[in-house]
Amino acid sequence: MMIIALFAVGCKSEQTLIENAAMGYLTAMGNYQIKEAEAYASEETIEKTLHVIEEVIMPNMDSTYIYKNTPATIEIKEVNQLTDTTAEVKYVKTTPIQVQEGSLDMVKRNKEWKAQVIMQLPDALKMHNADSKALDEKYKGKLTPGKPGQAPPTPKN
Repeated sequence: MMIIALFAVGCKSEQTLIENAAMGYLTAMGNYQIKEAEAYASEETIEKTLHVIEEVIMPNMDSTYIYKNTPATIEIKEVNQLTDTTAEVKYVKTTPIQVQEGSLDMVKRNKEWKAQVIMQLPDALKMHNADSKALDEKYKGKLTPGKPGQAPPTPKN
């Protein structure tokens, strides 16, 4: 009986570790804080995805779209540990513009759970919403700059 109780506690703590790492990654990414997301990402994700987003996508993002689409809140719906070193997290991301459901692959590296998102450049380019230029025109002059470390403010009406 004691062994079963210890196993259940061990699984619960592992589930919590997975959920915490996923929440950190998803919250940072959902709020366009790419550098902060690196703390929760695997080395492959940093190299093949986050650097591409930071160097190719973010410089071309329209600031109005970012302001309009933040802050993002994340709700973890389900954590499925598949093996000792892999897991899948299902989540819902809510922003002022939209609600998205998604899943995030997690891997355990050096005893820590990390997000595993490997994106090809064509996939990364799809992240940039073509309608964001229209948003820039719609909200031109109606935005106030945010402070470093804070989510961007919402447009003034």
